[in-house]
Amino acid sequence: MSAGTPSPAGFSSPAIDSLRRLPGFLPRWLTPRRIAIGLLVLLALAPVAHLWTRAAEAGRNVVYWDEFDTALAFVLRLDDGITPGEFLRELFAVNNEHRMVTSRLVYATSYWLTGTVNFAVISFLGNACLMALCVLLVAAAGTAERRVRLGVVLGCGLFQLENYENFYWSGSSIDHFQVVMLVGVAIAGLARGTRAGWLVAGLCALLATFTLAHGILVWPVGAAMLWRERRSRELLGWGVLAALATIGYAIGFEAHSTHHFTVPSLTGAAKIAHYWLTMLGAVPALNHNGVAPWLGGTLLAALGWLGWRGAGRQEPIAYPLAWYGIAALGLVAFGRTDSSGAVVHSRYLVLGTLSWALVAFMVLERFSNPRQPFLLLAGCLPLFVGFNLAANHRFAAMADSWLECRDRAVSRFTQQGTDGRGPFALHPVPAHATRMLDEAESRGVFRMGPVCVPRPFPAARPSARIAYFVDELTVNDRSAFIDGWAAIPGRGTKRGELHVVLRSATATHLFTTVTVQRPDVAAAYREPGWHFSGFLFARRRDDLPAGEFQLGFLIKRGGDSEYIMTDHRLVLTGAGKALLARPP
Repeated sequence: MSAGTPSPAGFSSPAIDSLRRLPGFLPRWLTPRRIAIGLLVLLALAPVAHLWTRAAEAGRNVVYWDEFDTALAFVLRLDDGITPGEFLRELFAVNNEHRMVTSRLVYATSYWLTGTVNFAVISFLGNACLMALCVLLVAAAGTAERRVRLGVVLGCGLFQLENYENFYWSGSSIDHFQVVMLVGVAIAGLARGTRAGWLVAGLCALLATFTLAHGILVWPVGAAMLWRERRSRELLGWGVLAALATIGYAIGFEAHSTHHFTVPSLTGAAKIAHYWLTMLGAVPALNHNGVAPWLGGTLLAALGWLGWRGAGRQEPIAYPLAWYGIAALGLVAFGRTDSSGAVVHSRYLVLGTLSWALVAFMVLERFSNPRQPFLLLAGCLPLFVGFNLAANHRFAAMADSWLECRDRAVSRFTQQGTDGRGPFALHPVPAHATRMLDEAESRGVFRMGPVCVPRPFPAARPSARIAYFVDELTVNDRSAFIDGWAAIPGRGTKRGELHVVLRSATATHLFTTVTVQRPDVAAAYREPGWHFSGFLFARRRDDLPAGEFQLGFLIKRGGDSEYIMTDHRLVLTGAGKALLARPP
């Protein structure tokens, strides 16, 4: 390689080239190109690993909000022993303007195989759908350089906390991640130009249509692809299939009685258009809705410019898939402008993040130099990584608050066996949730899982500096419940670091807790870092060891753990008893 020739990796890197010239320093196979690809792959996977870790930590086998009337109600109907005709009616039933056939098939399969449904597993499957879409897109990108560029953009763009509702909630991910995966497979199948690809595309388009309402837009997007490529016979078949799917969707369709739709008028159209542009621009706007419509217009302009420059031919998968995301948000805006109160819900943002990521990739492809394939990407890395970090920072509080609301509702239900006894509820109609949970548990179909789970006791040191207070300690024949706070003076608190210790004469048990915001404690003790010092602990008695236990608290941060044992005790035998120590 001459001195004036750029390195094969796309970087003019004298440092790496000089290392290669050092005899024996680097193996021959470790070329600058492979080093660059390896580093970029690690960079692409870092946000994926981060979000998967957070989602795994948040995953619990609990039913929450919409899942009562979609998943749990459906499983209870299956347990009734319904006929095949009744099963089909339940399978294709309309719920909130959607026909969620695919997720119901997942619930049915779980019930048939295990006799129950595990919502932690459902959440994993939903998140796996997004991973499968990314793997498909990267695999279909072509050369290694294109795959790396797309992988970095997808990793930084999709795997961030703007999508927290989908990553954390099985009732959202199993539909919203699944529908984009099915649409992606359908578009990739059409792009192959083969009969088998068309058949796969048709099947996935049908499944997408009966996953969420905006899945139906795969039909016009696919038709545009076939029309542009002059595949008239396949276009005719696609049109027939689309007509059948649309008719099937429309039969018996009715809107939810509580949903309000924008009145058809110029004012109503302007309102819908504004909400649509807001959702389109919400991703880079990072929840700043004032600038979001302008950024939404920028996305439309960028995609239009790419189409004018031939992206439809050059990017047969990325280009139509980006348009699908934009069109799908338009349909969401049409149906949800009034009922959402113009709030951009996290569950819809996967459509925007996907479209923005694909547009960014196509712009990279437009301007990347084949002789230096990673040079432009390297220049854009601060933008991509910065966006990912900023989105995580901006939405961390919302994501944590969502988890806190869910887990506090579950904790109170675990304690009392009745929904709605605390500031948060599992369902808008707590009595309905209580009836369904009682029935499901009595049948052995589903039992609400714990949110406080056991952990191995770490190498921890006793500590006298942990300050704590127990506001509520109850033990009955159903559960053990603790409400209080604990923190270390002069040190801030973080979510997930506080654990409950139960120690008897023969064993020590450690459990996670639900982190609760306690600004009152932070203000009273003039410790602003104690905002997250509050906690809840709740477990069913049959999920706890029997015996008499001393209560303690352990704070774990990284590899450092310290704990304090209190004079409070829990008697977990017979009817149970809570023994609160008297203050000195």
